[in-house]
Amino acid sequence: MSSAFCLQARHGLTCAERQKLRQVHPAAKPSSVASTFTEQYDVIYVKLDISLSNLNTDVSGNTRTIAKVTNPSGMSQYAFELNSLMTIDSVLVNGTKLSPLNVASDVYAVNLSSTLAAGTSFTAQVFYHGTAVNGSGFFTHGLNYYHLSSGTDITFSLSDPNLAKDWWACKQSLTDKIDSADLWFTVPTGTRAGSNGLLQHVTPVGTSSVRYEWKTRYPIEYYLIACSVAPFDDHEQTVHFSGSTDSMAMVHYVIDTASFYPQYKSAIDSTPGMVDYLSTIYGRYPFWKEKYGHCIAPLGGGMEHQTMTTLGVYQTPLIAHELGHQWWGDCVTYAGWRDIWLSEGWASYTEQLYVEHFRGIAAAQSYRTTVYNRVMSSAKGAVYVDDTTNVNRIFDSRLTYDKGAAVAHMLRYLAPSDSLFFKGLRAYLQQFAYRTAITADFQQVMETTYGYSLDTFFKQWVYGEGYPTYTASWNQIGNMVYIRLDQTTSAPTIIANFALPVPLKLTSPSGDTLVKLYLNGASNTFAFKWQNAMDGLSIDPNNDIVNRANPVNQDFQLGISKLAVNHLKIFPNPTSSEWQITGIPEHASLSLYDAAGRLIQHAEPLNDSLTLENKSLTSGIYTLIIQCSGKEQIIRKLQKR
Repeated sequence: MSSAFCLQARHGLTCAERQKLRQVHPAAKPSSVASTFTEQYDVIYVKLDISLSNLNTDVSGNTRTIAKVTNPSGMSQYAFELNSLMTIDSVLVNGTKLSPLNVASDVYAVNLSSTLAAGTSFTAQVFYHGTAVNGSGFFTHGLNYYHLSSGTDITFSLSDPNLAKDWWACKQSLTDKIDSADLWFTVPTGTRAGSNGLLQHVTPVGTSSVRYEWKTRYPIEYYLIACSVAPFDDHEQTVHFSGSTDSMAMVHYVIDTASFYPQYKSAIDSTPGMVDYLSTIYGRYPFWKEKYGHCIAPLGGGMEHQTMTTLGVYQTPLIAHELGHQWWGDCVTYAGWRDIWLSEGWASYTEQLYVEHFRGIAAAQSYRTTVYNRVMSSAKGAVYVDDTTNVNRIFDSRLTYDKGAAVAHMLRYLAPSDSLFFKGLRAYLQQFAYRTAITADFQQVMETTYGYSLDTFFKQWVYGEGYPTYTASWNQIGNMVYIRLDQTTSAPTIIANFALPVPLKLTSPSGDTLVKLYLNGASNTFAFKWQNAMDGLSIDPNNDIVNRANPVNQDFQLGISKLAVNHLKIFPNPTSSEWQITGIPEHASLSLYDAAGRLIQHAEPLNDSLTLENKSLTSGIYTLIIQCSGKEQIIRKLQKR
């Protein structure tokens, strides 16, 4: 599964700014494998040895790939992807020079001298050079060159979703993680090249260049291999993991200006604490034997390049989002673009977890409310991607990011306990570590952890569309509370009724309480005991589920038999002598109370009629409570003249 960039949707930008930044390359049509020609082998190792500059998008060098044949019938052609604007100088397979053929758009193949049997390992090396088309942010081209207003020049890669081919010869398959890689970048002296893994050497090359030699031994997706070149300043920190003597290096490549570091020092310095905190809830940072860090770049968000995120600005929720991707998307990657919420949705929810832990529950609730409002800004749309040929749909900020994060929190709300929620997340991340998974895999792990089926929830909230609007009314008779809940849905032809426990807060002068009433139809009335004198009701007070709520009202007829109400008659009222009561329910008792709540009269009539004398009573308002044979009560106000 690949996790993508942190879409600008939730990092302090306006909707207009987010839309402006979401530039889509029309030719980008992602699938799990970008080219079927490359499906005959599994990549084991990649070495990039290329020259880049911070002044342009020129590329030259070679890519060496070690792979194993997976086609049961063997492999007679070796295929790879490389942008056709690049000039291929030569291709070697097992040391033999072969002539490349352009077999599809940006796809080349060489005919092997003999068929390689299934299970055979081989080495392919592609030498090439050229000038990549300059990108302008996400989804445009694989290399981006900018001349900043400060005078700094920077070139950086953005390969998501299928743009790695713009700058290196590759296989772009979500389900074929590269087991390990060496990433060598020769750049102008005075610049640094930031990349994945650990920096092994900085080697002078001639009189005007240096080679940054990075190495990663963790499995990595093709689109997470990255490089940023600029006159960076190297700011290093150390992460100390709680409850352990283990530590990890943290490396930040920042623009070396007088204002940059002071402006963002607080956010930079908060990053080690984030790594440690997320390690306590998700499990140890998955690449801790290498590093984590950032390369700063002119982005309206960030891209979670494994072990070294490319970051637009040091903003703490953005840092938390891209850091969350190291678990959700980088370590465990979605096996298909339909399941990208397993990356972007959970990275987005990591923002809320960061806010909750470091700023408090009230701040997290406010943050979540903003997210939920964005989800409900349109009536329809599923978390699960229905059109994987449309990059805008895959990276839809409202559905993939916001609704994905909403589903994450609702799963937490549904958990038998908070500890089981996080236990389930850790179990999933551990079970599929350094591999790929789909939504069904995640659902199965959470069901096992919770101990019950989540099938309806996933069908409605991941694969389904819309959200509910709730209407509630309440009444209290004695110590019995009656609540009626009704729901309508924003996409009734898709989901007529959502099945959820709805959280309600009952309020009273002597204290409040929270109850959850399970509603799986259009309407239901609930009855239960509560000793407090109820004076109000609110729907979903902590905003735990995606919903809209109509104003709540007290319905004095709730809990009262409609048949009894229709037949009961009291006359005259007001009166100065007596009240005639007819239509009294069978086996009912009558109690008359004064304004101070004192019992004045009590009667258990033998039939459906009764006369209540009131000549001895003072003028005023009295309350008649007719207790029916069940739990129902009828309450009437009587007036003595």
